[in-house]
Order: sequence, then C-alpha cells, then structure tokens
Amino acid sequence: MSPASLELSNLTVHAGRRCLLDVDRVRAETGTILALMGPNGAGKTTFLRACLGLTPPSRGRVTVLGENVFALRGAALAGLRRRIGYVPQLLPARSELPITLREVVAIGRTARAGLFRRLSRHDWEVVDQWLERLGLASLAGTAFSQVSGGEQRKAIIARAMAQEPELLLLDEPTANLDLGWRERIVETIQALYEQTRISVVLVCHELEVLPPACRQVVLLETGRVSASGCPEEVFTTERVSRLYGANLDALHRAGRHAVMPGGGAP
Repeated sequence: MSPASLELSNLTVHAGRRCLLDVDRVRAETGTILALMGPNGAGKTTFLRACLGLTPPSRGRVTVLGENVFALRGAALAGLRRRIGYVPQLLPARSELPITLREVVAIGRTARAGLFRRLSRHDWEVVDQWLERLGLASLAGTAFSQVSGGEQRKAIIARAMAQEPELLLLDEPTANLDLGWRERIVETIQALYEQTRISVVLVCHELEVLPPACRQVVLLETGRVSASGCPEEVFTTERVSRLYGANLDALHRAGRHAVMPGGGAP
C-alpha cells in the first residue's frame, strides 16, 4: 500500500456532550486529491482542525505526513504545520492597512524561513514565482484590500504554496465567489495539482467545484462518514435527492460534476 498523506482512525471529537466527529477510518493517499463533502454542520471544518492539531480528540489517532499529530508538542508540532499549506474558509477581514498582495504571499514564505528571519533573495524569488504562476504578478504591488474576492482567494492559495507544503488543505476555497471566479479557482486547483502532484484535501459542499483530478470523495453527515469512493459512486441521484432535496439529478461528464432539477439529461 502506498504511503498516506493523512489517516484518521477511530477518531471522535466532542464539544461538551455534542459529538462533532465520529470517524472509523479515512485515508488519503500521497499525491492525490481527497474531497471532503457534506451539508453545512457535517463536521468538515472540525476534520481539518483535527488534522492541524487544533481540535483535540476524545479518542483516536490522526496521522499526517507520517506523524501522529496529537503526540507532537511545541517545536515538533510547529515543524509539522510548516509542511502543511492551509487556506481557511474565511478570508482576512478587509483592512485599510497598506499590505500588498506580494506581502500577503510572503507571509507564507515567512512560515518556511522562520518568523524572525529576514527573507532572502531566494525567498522573494519563490514569492514572485507563485504570484506569476497564479496570474497575480501584475497585481503584486496592489493593496490586498483593493482587489476582488477571487483575486484575494488566489493570493491566499499562493501564500500557502509559497510555504512549499507537502499537503494542501483547502477549506471551501470557492465560498462566496461568483460563477466565473468559482470556475477560475477550480482551474487553479487542477493546475496546481497537475504541476506539483501535491497531496490535497478539499473541503466543499458543491459538486461543481470538484476538479477533474479528484477521484476520492468522503461524504460526511452529522459527523460520520456516510459514503466514500469516486464522485460517481458517492453522488448518485438517489443520494443527492436525499441529502439536498427531492427531484434532483446528479450529472457526471468529462470529470466534472453537477446537480440539476429532476428531468436533466442522463
């Protein structure tokens, strides 16, 4: 069996008496995209927080990049987090501080170089390479607060990639974007994967945002895994209708997926 980028075993997470997550086993192979999907409140963000060591479990084990996350402390845990690129669900609040896109991306490089160390010429070259690769080079000197939401989202992805991570965690990277920008972000994720073969965990709740390279979906419902497999197996018309409402069809074409009102073409 190939090595796993992450594996959760017999994991339970509680908040008081409420069970947020109860997972027997989830395994993501190295160099693959795993999509973690489910309705709002299903436990997707709790799953990511457990992978980062931010939400302690009631029981169970979380292994990320070969490390037992909750056995690590201090510098060892910080070292593991430097190997993980994280794109949070919510963007930083709009600020009037004169921080540019280039400086935002450089924050990711600081995580790799060290908090109190000046960035070297090589570090800045990495920052500029990721601005270029994500089509942001022309906006490098523009204030972060002055660009569109989609451009901000790409800058946060560039920030994560400037860290040179081995695992990329994306928490609803297309949330609150219009259709055009949603598609651009999907294309960005697909291109990043094709260029780097980085391991990716993508949290989302819309089939339309799954990139073609994603061939493993884990579906969460009320904190538990209700289905796992390729998108076509997990998102049948019957399951989509049960989850999101009657008379919905799941469509799968050329590696992309969508939901339409009943009666759509097969």
